Amino acid sequence: MARRQPAIQLDGLESVLESLEDQPQAIRRASRAAINDQGRESKRELAEIISRDGISRAKAGGQIGLRRATNKQPIAVLAPTSRRIPFRYWKTTTRTTDSTGTRASVWIRKGGQLMRVWGFVNPKAKKRTILTRHRKAGEDRIQPAAGHSIKLHFQAAADDRFRKSVGESLSDKFIRRYNEQLKK
Repeated sequence: MARRQPAIQLDGLESVLESLEDQPQAIRRASRAAINDQGRESKRELAEIISRDGISRAKAGGQIGLRRATNKQPIAVLAPTSRRIPFRYWKTTTRTTDSTGTRASVWIRKGGQLMRVWGFVNPKAKKRTILTRHRKAGEDRIQPAAGHSIKLHFQAAADDRFRKSVGESLSDKFIRRYNEQLKK
């Protein structure tokens, strides 16, 4: 038997209640689908924005987790990881910081502006590896730098303008999905 399309008739309260009986389920389905669609689209857009700072879109997208909306929790969450991405995947800039010319600070882009990151480079070396220095047991130790995480770039990319566009897009997606549910 075909499913009845919700319709409101003005001949009595019973018919109105009967026609609205399936509405909450349709609304839940439409909202969950719209939220999950918007979550995937927002993750893709954020990865594209972050990739302009000098890392591949795939690396940026891989560091942003997406928890999808469910029936029990009708929200989707985009959460950047704090894992370090090695500096070999970033486009870096160096600036000499001392008079000897053997130390240069490391800079990467964040939201189009340069940001200094932890580490240094020997600009006169053939292999320009980004290094860090720490002290252990009274000795200075120099080792390769771990890298830089996506978290600050994510926060810069997810500004008020981006959130507003996500809200507008989500409302359009919900209306489209709800209309599809009504047609079923």
